[in-house]
Amino acid sequence: MPYQREISRDHKACILFLLDQSYSMVEPLGGLPQRKCDEVAKAVNAWLYNMSIRSSGDEGIRDYMDVGVIGYRTDQQAQPIIQSALVGPLAGQQLVSIRDVGNHPSRIETVMQRLQDEETGEIIEFPSESPVWVDPVAEGSTPMCHVMYHAYGLLNQWIQQHPNSFPPIVIHISDGESQDGDPIPYAEAVRALATNDGNVLLFNCHLSMMPSQQILFPSTPDGLPDQLAHVLFHMSSVLPEVFYRNALMEGLPLQPGARGMAFNADLVVLVKFLDMGTRAAVQLR
Repeated sequence: MPYQREISRDHKACILFLLDQSYSMVEPLGGLPQRKCDEVAKAVNAWLYNMSIRSSGDEGIRDYMDVGVIGYRTDQQAQPIIQSALVGPLAGQQLVSIRDVGNHPSRIETVMQRLQDEETGEIIEFPSESPVWVDPVAEGSTPMCHVMYHAYGLLNQWIQQHPNSFPPIVIHISDGESQDGDPIPYAEAVRALATNDGNVLLFNCHLSMMPSQQILFPSTPDGLPDQLAHVLFHMSSVLPEVFYRNALMEGLPLQPGARGMAFNADLVVLVKFLDMGTRAAVQLR
């Protein structure tokens, strides 16, 4: 059975985020006042922070996985910019050990958290430290084919160094259509890469500007609203059995053949998508 390899120091995981940094990411997310690029940065920063904590033991943060955060957009001459989205001490690095991620944030920000008191119903605000590795960026257009080609090169090299590891997982977050051609063949090439434990898994999350019908883990393109949704569907991996079981346990009404795709996602769906998309690979031992 594929996708069964336990994550350890000897058999690391690899999680690669591909973040759309095009100009349309300044639009509000899901009817909220916050911009898409701000909410994506916060969600990825929160994931990195939580994973650093989960990878920690008595001896510090353990080297259980490599993480990449790649941003993509174009410059004023419409030339693709594909580069690490990490800032601070890790700026420019494509794949980084979770140990280095946890030990080297760009900065620590103090943010106000809001929780509702279960007894009184009152909203309680309190300061909380929030490490930052990724800043919001929004400019240019969406060279999706170029970023998939770049991901192929990164993951092909990583797999050669870790042939017996759990297959890499790619989380692609975008709010628009590819503007440099058809990304499906490039996505298929990424998904064709494999370790001895299975093929690379590619998850695609489309962000919505307005509250609308959300589609999470569809099993068929029938009923998807437009051509963009169909493209993302065909780019996405079919959920392996271990992911499928986890999703059912979470109460998601999935059908056999469900794919790692979300369409018209708001912040709640984005966070759930990040969690479900990486959970099977981060059951650390």
